Amino acid sequence: MRNFFLWILIYTSVLALSQVLLKLGLNQIGSFSIKDQKEVFALALSLLKNFYVMSGMLLMASSFFLWITILSWFKLSLAFPLTSLAYVIVAILSYFMLSEKLFLHNYLGIVLIAFGIFLLLFKQI
Repeated sequence: MRNFFLWILIYTSVLALSQVLLKLGLNQIGSFSIKDQKEVFALALSLLKNFYVMSGMLLMASSFFLWITILSWFKLSLAFPLTSLAYVIVAILSYFMLSEKLFLHNYLGIVLIAFGIFLLLFKQI
């Protein structure tokens, strides 16, 4: 069971980090709206040139392969609830890497997620 939690922690960490890297890249690019075909190509080019966006995409693809590996080893009903740990990791990474503030309701949400995971998995482990 120890390996199970380690693999889920690796998967959720990679997935969460991919989201933060995408956000860092988009912060550099800025907001955008697409009005015509030229803007699509310009946006695609700027996304492909951005280190953070490309790193986030690479990690996101890696997380997919981690996930299908995890599913080949463990029951979906056991593995999937633990993926909500990504919400907790994103909140923590956003605080440290994006300087986003966490408020009381954020902390309460993190506690509720952790408690919900505990309730879902209490008798299965």
